[in-house]
Amino acid sequence: MTDPQARADLTPGLIRSLLRDQHPDLADLPLSLAARGWDNQLWRLGEELAVRLPWATESADELLLKEHAWVPGLAPGLPLPVPVPQRLGVPSGLLPRPWLVTTWVSGEPADRVPATRGEDAADVLARFLRVRDVAFRRSCHRSMV
Repeated sequence: MTDPQARADLTPGLIRSLLRDQHPDLADLPLSLAARGWDNQLWRLGEELAVRLPWATESADELLLKEHAWVPGLAPGLPLPVPVPQRLGVPSGLLPRPWLVTTWVSGEPADRVPATRGEDAADVLARFLRVRDVAFRRSCHRSMV
């Protein structure tokens, strides 16, 4: 659920300040708003990167941290490209919430284009979920040993 207290006023100036403070080598790359989602805002950073910042829900913080922990290990085995976290931004006086620098994946989001090859889409989704489930089971097994 959207929490008015969790909403952050994310501006290009704030994002540049965050980058200067924590990842100065990225601070001068071109920056533009790419998308506003339910939990996060996505800002394009240069040609190959994006900045994902929690925006509207408190739960976004935990989700970003899980993404940072899990996606780099899962991505090589996935049947389609996904944004891969490259750097973690930590809470600070500028933004008291975690944030990510990820790779940029070009293309249209799947929810914005019609599925023209339904069977192929179903196969890709099934492979994607299998990779995720295998990784989850391995993680659970390691934590029990």
